[in-house]
Amino acid sequence: MLKNTITTIGGATQDIMFYTDDMILVDNKADLLRQKLIAFEYGAKIYSQDVSLSFGGGGANAAANFASLGIKTQTILSIGQDAIGQAIFDNLKRRKIATHLVQRHSKLTSGNSFIVNVGSFNEHVLFAYRGANHDIDLSPKIVRKITTPWVYLTSLSGNFTGKLNNLFEHCQKKNIQIAWNPGKDQLKLGLKKLAKFMKTTCVFDLNRDEALELLIGLKKGQAKNNIRFILKELHKQGQKLTVVTDGPKGAYLYDGKKVYFRAALKRKGINTTGAGDSFGSGLVAGLIKYDQDLDKSLKLGIYNSNSVIMKIGAQQGILAASDLKKYKL
Repeated sequence: MLKNTITTIGGATQDIMFYTDDMILVDNKADLLRQKLIAFEYGAKIYSQDVSLSFGGGGANAAANFASLGIKTQTILSIGQDAIGQAIFDNLKRRKIATHLVQRHSKLTSGNSFIVNVGSFNEHVLFAYRGANHDIDLSPKIVRKITTPWVYLTSLSGNFTGKLNNLFEHCQKKNIQIAWNPGKDQLKLGLKKLAKFMKTTCVFDLNRDEALELLIGLKKGQAKNNIRFILKELHKQGQKLTVVTDGPKGAYLYDGKKVYFRAALKRKGINTTGAGDSFGSGLVAGLIKYDQDLDKSLKLGIYNSNSVIMKIGAQQGILAASDLKKYKL
């Protein structure tokens, strides 16, 4: 295995970023899983102050972050042989990400997203078309090509259960460490079905709403919206590190003994798209660069995420390795 290298796996998209104030934020605290809603007038025309194109998708975002932070990176993605797919592929090449495992399909359309950014923190709602991302190949033949010491796994769609089995079996056999930021479809499996994968995971990374949803599904009325409860209950599934992000408040990490916390920086961002990807990949980059130093890794995740939310798009504000000295990293 090559030292300090990682394989990212997940989605790749081109994104349309749409900004508007022509909406109402609705408090919905009666529903723990949908505490804030965005409302638009039915039948209205909604205008934007700003629209831009950018790149996204968990697998592509993570790859861009690792490469920028000085980690040798390869990625497994699925794209179409169309204009969007070519733009995604060219962006990977520009960022010096190894593309030999990128899967290009002549009969599939590349994934794309429409992202509406609203509110004082420019929180977003993402409308996604997965396209070729549904057909990512994680057969035994493909996963055997993964020889890096780390895998960073993001959202999978389509028929993914067999793909997870193939990947986790290979990584366990080859002693490859997995950092996992599961997507919406994986979370629908519920904690009982996720547990068999979590026990061989090094870093299990969710946001607070996702974590609470998993625990409500398992414990019904016994789940508490308390961060220590959430961390400790999730950690019982056997992963080495449990990470829960809490939006503009910051992020928590639990190693089974101690709860680590790093507050978010008090800077108003202009875009939250990619904040989770930049935090998670920044944290794992820290684990690799700083020999599992949890404090420094958490700090790198927070600083990287904060840098991304200051720019439009999921990949524009990523920190470079050369930036780390000013943060004493």
